Amino acid sequence: MCWGGFMFELIMKAVFVLFAVLGMAEALRLFLFWLLKSKNPGRLYLVLSMRGHDEEAELALRSASERVKWMSGGAELLLVDRGMDEETRKICDLASEEMPELRLCRPDEVEKIICP
Repeated sequence: MCWGGFMFELIMKAVFVLFAVLGMAEALRLFLFWLLKSKNPGRLYLVLSMRGHDEEAELALRSASERVKWMSGGAELLLVDRGMDEETRKICDLASEEMPELRLCRPDEVEKIICP
């Protein structure tokens, strides 16, 4: 066996071990979530606030939206408008039309949403 083949085999074994460890950690996480679930899990919110002009508003919203989708139990994404400029607000309005889990609100509305 040549040296290059040995290195490739070693790298592939390391990648396999890494994925095996990640898989076991995920299985343990799922087991713990199952073990600790209750009949009344409550409502889970991910809160994102924006102020002024934000060049990465769409990226932040998409990232937060994907996190909410991965959370079990139907979490909701709250975007708090703390004085966004017109361009950022327009981007957020467009995003809220295609992201059903996103809810735009003002700071004074947060408590009403979380504690109805």
